Amino acid sequence: MTGPDRFIPWLDGGRWERIILLAALVHGILYLVVVPPWQHYDEPTHFEYAWLIAERGTLPRPGDYDPGMRREVAASMIEHGFFRDLGFQPNLLLEHEPIWIGISELDHPPFYYLLASLPLWLIRYSDVSIQLYAARGISLALYLLTIWLGGQIVAELVEKDHVLRWAVPATMALLPAFTDLMTAVN
Repeated sequence: MTGPDRFIPWLDGGRWERIILLAALVHGILYLVVVPPWQHYDEPTHFEYAWLIAERGTLPRPGDYDPGMRREVAASMIEHGFFRDLGFQPNLLLEHEPIWIGISELDHPPFYYLLASLPLWLIRYSDVSIQLYAARGISLALYLLTIWLGGQIVAELVEKDHVLRWAVPATMALLPAFTDLMTAVN
C-alpha cells in the first residue's frame, strides 16, 4: 500500500473512517449532553476518584473523601433529580461521616481517572456539574479512540474491500448502550 491508504487502511483512503468518526462524535455528544448529570452507573463516585486526583495531585486510597466535594456533588444530585424515585436523600448536614453519593470506586486501577482528572484540574474552581461534563469529555475522546482502534484492528484482519472494515466501527459508533456507557464518567 502506498499513499494515504498506508496510514488509514479503511475503505477509500479514509472516507468511511471520517464519516463513521463524525457519526460517532455526533452520537457521543448527544449522549454526553442528553443524559442528566450523575445518571450513569456509579458516576458520582467515579467522578469523585478523578476529582480527588485533580484536587490533591496524588492517587487517593480506599476510604479517602473530601466532605465539601461530597456535599457539593450530593446537592447537585438532588438538584438534577437523582434521588427523585429512590425514596431518600442524603443528609447534607453530616459532619462526622461521609455524605452518601454511592459506592466508592477508589479500588479501581487509576489510569482512566488520571486522564479524567486533567480537565478537572484546569477547571477546579467551576461548578461541579461543569466539571462532570469536562470529565465526560475525556470519556467521549476515549470512545472515539476505541472506535478508531476497532476499525484499525478489523482492517488488519480482513481484505481491503471487506464489509467488516466499515460495519464493525459503524456498529460500535451507533450502538446506543455502548455510546451511553462510553460517554459516562466510569
